[in-house]
Amino acid sequence: MPVVYKGDHPNDAKVRSHGEQQARRCYEAAGAERIFRVPDFPTSHNVGTNRMSARPEDGVVNKWGQAHDIDNLFVSDGSQFTSSGAENPALTIVALALRQADHIAERMQRQEL
Repeated sequence: MPVVYKGDHPNDAKVRSHGEQQARRCYEAAGAERIFRVPDFPTSHNVGTNRMSARPEDGVVNKWGQAHDIDNLFVSDGSQFTSSGAENPALTIVALALRQADHIAERMQRQEL
């Protein structure tokens, strides 16, 4: 049975803290009188279970969403993100899927897949 663990990468807390600081600066500049911090988890977008990485030991898929261990397996969703972004990952997912489709088509034309 597969076991899926989703925890913070050491950089996740740094990115989250930086984002919160920048958001606070924007809200204060806009005149906000009260600012509420959103809890870290659970997030509303499921990401990170098939992390994208250059090296197999750091993640599951490469920059094309192709599994490091299975040549003809491609992941085309938000699970390849290394961490949660601020919100609404749909356009990034679509952009990565289109880029991936072009890559797959090129490799198929060269009969590499």
